Amino acid sequence: MALMRVGAAKPLKMTSKINTVLVLLAAFTLAFTGCKDAWEEETSITDQALRANLLQRVEENPDLSKFKEYLTQTGYDQVLASSKKYTVWAPTNQALANLDAAILNDPEQLKKFVANHIVNQAYTRGQATELRLKTLNGKYVKFHGTRLEDAQLVQGDTWANNGILHVINKAVMPKMNVWEYVQTTAYQQKDAILALDYTVLDPNKAEQTGVDPSTGKPIYKPGSGVVAKNHLFDKTGHLGNEDQEYTFILLTNDALAAEKEKLKPYTNGGNPDSTDKLASLYVMKDLAFKGLYLPEDLPAFLYSEDGVKVPLDKSAIVDYQLTSNGIVYTMRAADVPLADKLVPRKVEGEEPVGFSRTDKAANITYRLRRNPETGQLFNDIYIFNHKVPLFHVKYQLANVYSGTYKVYWVAPNDVQTVKFKQRFAVNDPASEHFPETEVALDNFKEVYVGEFTVDQLGNLDLYIVGADNGVDQTNSISLDYFRLVPQLP
Repeated sequence: MALMRVGAAKPLKMTSKINTVLVLLAAFTLAFTGCKDAWEEETSITDQALRANLLQRVEENPDLSKFKEYLTQTGYDQVLASSKKYTVWAPTNQALANLDAAILNDPEQLKKFVANHIVNQAYTRGQATELRLKTLNGKYVKFHGTRLEDAQLVQGDTWANNGILHVINKAVMPKMNVWEYVQTTAYQQKDAILALDYTVLDPNKAEQTGVDPSTGKPIYKPGSGVVAKNHLFDKTGHLGNEDQEYTFILLTNDALAAEKEKLKPYTNGGNPDSTDKLASLYVMKDLAFKGLYLPEDLPAFLYSEDGVKVPLDKSAIVDYQLTSNGIVYTMRAADVPLADKLVPRKVEGEEPVGFSRTDKAANITYRLRRNPETGQLFNDIYIFNHKVPLFHVKYQLANVYSGTYKVYWVAPNDVQTVKFKQRFAVNDPASEHFPETEVALDNFKEVYVGEFTVDQLGNLDLYIVGADNGVDQTNSISLDYFRLVPQLP
């Protein structure tokens, strides 16, 4: 009987557990069903939104009917109906009400205008930092969450299956780049830049018509492969490059003339016309700075690509113009001191471009030394036991201003006990304008070598020449570096 009572109790406990599980399962199922319905509702909304493309999103908004009309006229309706991903900032009808008729009546201008509101990829209004984005017309615009340039978002983040649509309260006009803006001005600096245009033959773009039988060189079709270039842009980069932001100084006529006159004694080109062009070039190369410096962020000095320190007096700013690739300041002065313009030029001994003979590689060593006086490491060149009279090392220095220079070098003789002499030469290794200078033992200080005059601005060939004998170790050459120091008034 006891066993029967025990056996009867077990089914009762099992039934209780099953009921509890069933109740919990029912509650979980109800809760899950409720969550599932909510999830499906949210998913269905998302799916419904993503079934439409950007063109359809524009068409759904009656306040974008003008923009839709311009999309159709320019063919960008097909672009926004494609599978590629875009972000569109669509101006309202009111924002487009006073659009310039010159744009509306010019298909190319209208196309550039519409494209200025479309970029590749999707960007939401939650963007925290300012983005510089390239539009479909090649120009750049700046987007910072709730605004595009100076247009405010009135509606944002309308999703489509190929991107995002924002609605803005103002049309965003394509800006000129730095070079385009400069060309609209009447300042002489514009003409000075244009005067620096030149052309070169690019073989990769030329049409080859044959081969010269006497030289074996290709013959190209006349006029093909001709590429336009500019000497200023060679130094600064092209001011019309939309991918690079510039801060550019446009000088008033009097200011440009003053800077050129100050520099002309050092830009002698052989005749007045070339001297004037070189003066223009070497003034203007230091008026272009990579990077955008707005008026509130403009420092007292900026450094040009050549490392020239240029003062920026805010009181001298006449006007400024924001562009698609930077900013142009019109200034009545940018007075660069000659001492900051004509700086000493240093040439490292271990950076030669050639030697008087090519069979002495075993006698040429490039060393890493330590200056015993300063403790600093330095590299130099040391040539020994070559037994060649007047053996020389060649160096080159580009764009050396005309004028007088003093020459200094550091030439350590810290290996051999025998003293030797060497000579500095300009343009011709046989020139004896500079006397032989003794290389003293264990001297790591700069030594004055002499001075010379550069008649015309240009490139220089410079030489260190060994003694005129072939005796072991007495015509060695040693050089850490040499410096050319311009002599200014």
